[in-house]
Amino acid sequence: MAPPSGPALTVVRFGAFEADLATGELRRKGVRISLQEQPFQVMALLVERPGELVTREQIRQRIWPRAVFVDFEHGLNKAVSKLRRALGDSAQNPRFVETLARRGYRFLASVDRRETTSARPRRAASFRLIWEGKAVPLADGASVIGRDPEATVWVDAASVSRRHARIQVGVDEAIVEDLGSKNGTFVNGRRVERPTALSDGDEIRVGVAVLLVRAFIDASTQTHGAKRELE
Repeated sequence: MAPPSGPALTVVRFGAFEADLATGELRRKGVRISLQEQPFQVMALLVERPGELVTREQIRQRIWPRAVFVDFEHGLNKAVSKLRRALGDSAQNPRFVETLARRGYRFLASVDRRETTSARPRRAASFRLIWEGKAVPLADGASVIGRDPEATVWVDAASVSRRHARIQVGVDEAIVEDLGSKNGTFVNGRRVERPTALSDGDEIRVGVAVLLVRAFIDASTQTHGAKRELE
């Protein structure tokens, strides 16, 4: 019998938590916990080397390579705070993330890492956003929409937050969630209160920008309308 096809995925477990490093998802006892991209990246870096010091400079090079020092310091401190909140951890009495003053952080819990192979073949799902007449392909993983010039979809408008919303693309689905934006994220006119699955033809509104979702499995299954939008 041939082995099951599909990509190898790394899943790590610690305490009551499970993190899928391929999809950027964190769960506690099977329940998904909302965790933004940068705090998740910090966690992923720490669990690579449990029990070891990960310096602030190592974190900067991996996650904030182009940030100025002040922005990096603020971003890292904020990311660690959000990570601790998601894990129910405490800086004063840490169970997971320990701070080594002025040096970096250490992950305290035991980490169980396993490589898994998907039991089904990966479907060639593709997702794009159509905005201002342009098609923006969404790669697997997280894509951020916002006013930050480094966002995947940069919308330079005062009504849009720097990191307004995030689209997480998985094997055959795309999910959008609001990132605590000031003016909210809407799908087909309805405010996004929790991670929401996207379908072909959905409209995402962030501030003044309206983005059209195009989704298809392969070239033979694209709708005529989708082809027309992308030409």
